[in-house]
Amino acid sequence: MSIAPKLLQKIEVHQSDVTCLDFYGHSMLVTGSSDKTVRLFRWEAGSGFTEDKNSPFLCHKYSVTKVAFSPKGSVVASSSVDGSVILWDINTGQKTDIIHQPNGEAIRNMQFCPDGSLIATTDDTGLICIFGQDKVLKKSIKGVHEETVPTLTFTKDSKVMLTGCTLGNMRMFFTDFDAENVEPSLLIDNAHDLGVLSADFSKIIRLDPLDSNTKIYTLASSGNDNVIKIWRVYCLIGSHNNQPYRRSSATGSASSRLIPTSLQQHFSETATIYPTLYMNCECVHSFSAHGSSVTQVKFSSTGTMLASGSLDRLIKIWDLHGKVLKILSEHTRYVNAIAINADSTILASGSNDKQVHIWDLTGSFTLDSHISNGLKSLLMSLQINEKDVPMDFVCPITSEIMTDPVLCEDGFSYERSAIETWFAKDKRTSPMTNMELTTTELISNTKIKMEIENYLKKLDFDPFE
Repeated sequence: MSIAPKLLQKIEVHQSDVTCLDFYGHSMLVTGSSDKTVRLFRWEAGSGFTEDKNSPFLCHKYSVTKVAFSPKGSVVASSSVDGSVILWDINTGQKTDIIHQPNGEAIRNMQFCPDGSLIATTDDTGLICIFGQDKVLKKSIKGVHEETVPTLTFTKDSKVMLTGCTLGNMRMFFTDFDAENVEPSLLIDNAHDLGVLSADFSKIIRLDPLDSNTKIYTLASSGNDNVIKIWRVYCLIGSHNNQPYRRSSATGSASSRLIPTSLQQHFSETATIYPTLYMNCECVHSFSAHGSSVTQVKFSSTGTMLASGSLDRLIKIWDLHGKVLKILSEHTRYVNAIAINADSTILASGSNDKQVHIWDLTGSFTLDSHISNGLKSLLMSLQINEKDVPMDFVCPITSEIMTDPVLCEDGFSYERSAIETWFAKDKRTSPMTNMELTTTELISNTKIKMEIENYLKKLDFDPFE
């Protein structure tokens, strides 16, 4: 992807460090700060992001640690060192609910589950709390982490929750929290030396083509080791309500080549991975990303690119193989937070320099622009127009709809030029499973190519445009 980002706007309204921010849709932004305020901005052509008439939202006693829009965008949630999560009506600026962390512990992260079914929080003691839609504490998960948990995220289909702690460990859970005892379905020790600071799942979710049981998620993580890692997470999902298969090591039923029944720990980069009968993972790529701790990683809406922010004051935009596409260097102090809007046209960053920077990722916007679809990607255009694009049509390497699909030994189809480039780098493993390949022979997938062409014709898209 060719991008030409430029600094579009500097927002200088906070009186202290900007600690967190989040987008809803194309043009609504919320920010949080150690000045204890939450501020809401809306894009106005001619002015750029302008603070809402009801902003700032004032109620927290101490620093704001996380802000997030609800899945439907009508509510903003903010968490704080004061041990509370406050829910705000964005149309009135009024506080509608308040949630308290047990024992008043400082909340380090807070997230809505994408389907809106729950809110999760983490704190300095390692406690993970799950609150239902009624804002009542549904589950306290203890003993999984022993230190502060700054990292919390969900898969985009709401099926898996990930947490990460300052000891460097990551844990993953199926989001069925009705069981009496909730245990992680995957444990990764020493995922990042000196601590995990951030993680994000790509929107793209695949099924293993050799069975109908295994979902494949792509995960990015970062930490105090200055490194970004790309992981494939394999989950055994049943056909009934997408719940985990009830599987036993004795029978090996609901087989998956990616999730063994032996339950033997294995190693990937620096990490030790402890699989269960339902979940496994591999680190497929690891690269030194910044000159200091990587405070946040964030996928674009199609999963085509990854952005990162760091204590080295830089923001970097990457492809998924660790190649830097652009470096953004306007902040004068630590970059604490980054967010990307719904169509990947705008990136926002927050820093200890008290500023929020608005970056135009298209290189074509001005403050007079009406924000709309800016990155000319066929996949992006279809998703923005709410088309359900079959994932079999999308190359796992380029994250774009294929024009010359070829079938590889691992059972996946790839864009010919992309998989040939992969092999040209002397790689003899599957980009999706990390398994060794016995051959690099590629077979034209004429069936998928015809299906793609027919699909685009029905949508009045020219496949050669």
